[in-house]
Amino acid sequence: MRLLFKSRIKETGGRVAWLTTNGSKQILELNWYPKQYRHGGRSGLDHLAFEVEDASDAYGKLTATRKGALAPFKEGKWMLAYIKDPDGNWIELGSRTQRRRRRRTSRPTRVR
Repeated sequence: MRLLFKSRIKETGGRVAWLTTNGSKQILELNWYPKQYRHGGRSGLDHLAFEVEDASDAYGKLTATRKGALAPFKEGKWMLAYIKDPDGNWIELGSRTQRRRRRRTSRPTRVR
């Protein structure tokens, strides 16, 4: 994977990194927090975030076999849902509620 962005999280003392692979539009966001930060899982990793086609559908499929879930909710232009992995880390599932508009690329018409 290729690193797109990394930074410190001022509020928690943690760190965030965004990764991608060549040829993919997906971004893998990794957040890490120090052990004293109370919201992290047992490993200190708070959550993994994935953009999915339909967060509600993915949530429904995954909660059939997992406990510790947060039902889908809307936040801005996103539908988000969370499930926990076996170590207690959150896995975020996000889908856009409004698709980005594609820019029209047309050449200007010349009038003579």
